Amino acid sequence: LLRLPVPKLEDTIRRYLSAQKPLLDDGQYRKTEEFCKNFENGIGKELHNQLVAQDKQNKHTSYISGPWFDMYLTARDPIVLNFNPFMSFNPDPKSEYNDQLTRATNMTVSAIRFLKTLPAGLLEPEVFHLNPAKSDTDTFKKLIRFVPSSLSWYGAYLVNAYPLDMSQYFRLFNSTRLPRPSRDELFTDDKARHLLVLRKGHFYVFDVLDQNGNIVSASEIQAHLKYILSDNSPAPEFPLAYLPSENRDIWAELRQKLVSAGNEETLRKVDSAVFCLCLDFPIEHLVHLDEILQLPIT
Repeated sequence: LLRLPVPKLEDTIRRYLSAQKPLLDDGQYRKTEEFCKNFENGIGKELHNQLVAQDKQNKHTSYISGPWFDMYLTARDPIVLNFNPFMSFNPDPKSEYNDQLTRATNMTVSAIRFLKTLPAGLLEPEVFHLNPAKSDTDTFKKLIRFVPSSLSWYGAYLVNAYPLDMSQYFRLFNSTRLPRPSRDELFTDDKARHLLVLRKGHFYVFDVLDQNGNIVSASEIQAHLKYILSDNSPAPEFPLAYLPSENRDIWAELRQKLVSAGNEETLRKVDSAVFCLCLDFPIEHLVHLDEILQLPIT
C-alpha cells in the first residue's frame, strides 16, 4: 500500500473552516478564521514541520499510527461497550446445525481455518470497490495476480478499487490488550495452540492445533465442548471475567494482585489463547451493568 501522506497545513485549515461554517454565526466564524490564520502563520507552521520530519524518519508506517495507538491504549474507560466492536450471525439455514454444541463446533473450526490462511498468504485482500462491476470480478482478480506487488495498488486504482490496510490482522488471534497503569499493552503469542472457553464463570482450555500447527479434528473439538457444556460445577460467587469490564487502571491493579498471588501462568494461558469462546446461555433477566460492576471483589 502507499503510505498515507501528511496533508498540507493550509488544506487542513481550509477543511476545518469549511466544517465550522454551518455551525457558527458570522461573528464566531470571523473569529475562528482569525485564530486559524494566526495558527497557520505561527506555531502551526512549526508543528507541521515537526510532523513532516517525524514522518520521514518513520517510513515503515503511517504518521497517524503512533498517535492513534497512544489514544487507544491510554484511554482509561472500560473496554466493554466503549471500544469492543461486535457482529452477529444469522442462524444456519440448516436448523439441525443451530444447537449450541454444533454451532460452537462449526464456528470454531471455521475460525481456525481463517487463522491458517494468514501465515499461508491465502487470505484474499480487503478491497474497497467503487465500481465492483469492473473490479470485484474473477477476471480482474486473476489479472491483478500477475502485477508485481509494488505496482498492484496502481493497477487496482485504475478500476476504482482501493486495497485497505490489513497490517493489524495478525492480532485477530492469540492477542489481547493487557491492562497497565496509564497505558495498556498489546500482547500476541502466535505460538499458542489452545482455545479459551468461558462458561458459568469458569475457564477451560484445550488445544485446537496440533504440534505441527494443523487443525485438530472437528470431532475432537466437539468432544471438548460437549464436556464443558455438561460440566455442572456451580458458578463462582465472584467470577473473574467481570474484572476486565472495570476502569483500565483499576483492572491493572487487580490483575497485578492476581499475578502476585501466583496466577501469572494461568493468566498467560488466558492472554495467549487463539481466541475466547463463551458458552453461557442467554440471560433471561438482564441485569443493569452498574449492578454487575458494584459486585465486591475478594
